[in-house]
Amino acid sequence: MHFEILRFRPIYALVLAFLLAIGGPNVWASNLDEEFSEGKLVRGHWCACQLDEKLLSFPRDEDGSGDLIARITVDKTVAGEKDCNYDAVCKPYEDPEQSQGERLGPSFMQVPRMDITADGSTRKKNPYCPYSDPTDDRCLQRQEMRLTRTYQYAFEQRVDYTIRFRMPKEIGNETDSLRWVIAQWKQEPAKQVVAPVVKQDSARKGKQDGKREKWEPSPFLAQRFDDGILHITVQDGDCRCIVASEKKPAIWTHGWENGKPPPDCRYTYPSALEDRQCVSSLILEFNGEPKLTSARGVWTEMRYEVQPGRKGSGGSVTVIQDGNFVVKVTGKIGYDDVPDNPPKQKFKMGHYRDIMATSDSMDIDRVTVVAK
Repeated sequence: MHFEILRFRPIYALVLAFLLAIGGPNVWASNLDEEFSEGKLVRGHWCACQLDEKLLSFPRDEDGSGDLIARITVDKTVAGEKDCNYDAVCKPYEDPEQSQGERLGPSFMQVPRMDITADGSTRKKNPYCPYSDPTDDRCLQRQEMRLTRTYQYAFEQRVDYTIRFRMPKEIGNETDSLRWVIAQWKQEPAKQVVAPVVKQDSARKGKQDGKREKWEPSPFLAQRFDDGILHITVQDGDCRCIVASEKKPAIWTHGWENGKPPPDCRYTYPSALEDRQCVSSLILEFNGEPKLTSARGVWTEMRYEVQPGRKGSGGSVTVIQDGNFVVKVTGKIGYDDVPDNPPKQKFKMGHYRDIMATSDSMDIDRVTVVAK
């Protein structure tokens, strides 16, 4: 709006003042600078539909600055999948919308302990899951808050996200590769990119048991903390690749190569193919190696320059930690579009993990979102 108009048309100034009064400063804003200074969850910024708010607090940082931080805790009281009930939690802040679930998928850390099933095959074991199937939804823990619609953007738009956060110094389990997502970017809605090998496996499995596996899109970009190791994955359809890590996973036989695809990519498709190697279109660019520093017991700032997409040559994600360039990922990022329903990129953070016995907190000092 041109302020010259406001000078000569007082009615516009009145309308602007009214809108700001009823909607706050974010009526037209597309950017966010959240420092949690209000000591509460700002409903115009965050939806808590997948968060137990009794385990959300806003203590003062012990560094002596007096600044408030957000602390998201997950403990044994949190168990089982948690659907996002917009009607109950997010109204009147925004209208209800569809939300696709996401699978935790494979881990890239150490080889986890395995169970041998009745048919002789193996599957990962979660020592804290009391059920015979370690993938039972009741053996998941979810404590996440997501940005509201004001901060959801067209999927292929360039958006920069910065998160200053800290994870626990002590981790209760560092050997079982229990999956732990602490920030994720979703494409919604999304349509599966069916690779030929996936199509063959789906047809074979359908003939065997007469049913089709349920497909849910994984986050196209995720910040992870399996075994207490900070690492990042990017998704090319059902092919998930680790693109940066605090440590080189013990199971690797070779490392990253500049200008080449990631060395370790795994299928996330829910079938016998899950966790097997796949080939992606992604290319890595970095200096030295795409290595992260630890977030255990220390503050770190992660900046993500995100412009996903699959059309043409695809999109890109650039990762910067504490002001230092880590890696740029280019290629086909995400999933196909659902016809006549353009997707959005949606961000949420907190804990989404395999069930664990420990109480753990993610401290968040600041979140900024800038749409380009």
